[in-house]
Amino acid sequence: MLNYVIVLVAMTVVVAILAVYRKIVARNEDDLVHLADPTGQLIQNQQKVARSLQLIDRMGIAATVITAVYGVGLLAAYLYLGLNQNAGM
Repeated sequence: MLNYVIVLVAMTVVVAILAVYRKIVARNEDDLVHLADPTGQLIQNQQKVARSLQLIDRMGIAATVITAVYGVGLLAAYLYLGLNQNAGM
């Protein structure tokens, strides 16, 4: 059972790392609309950061959902085994 808890902790660490990474990437985000950018560099940078944030968000949501489902399943299995062990006494 300890191995399953270690996997859950590792999955939780991955979710936390994704959250910190998103915070770091979002620091470079520019929320202003640049209509008169002659070189187009600012707009390209905004698009690049937006795509990166979208990808990180999708991965973060998926990792969070998977971790939560795994955690609830692990809790259910732990409770089931504990109740069956006590019922046999």
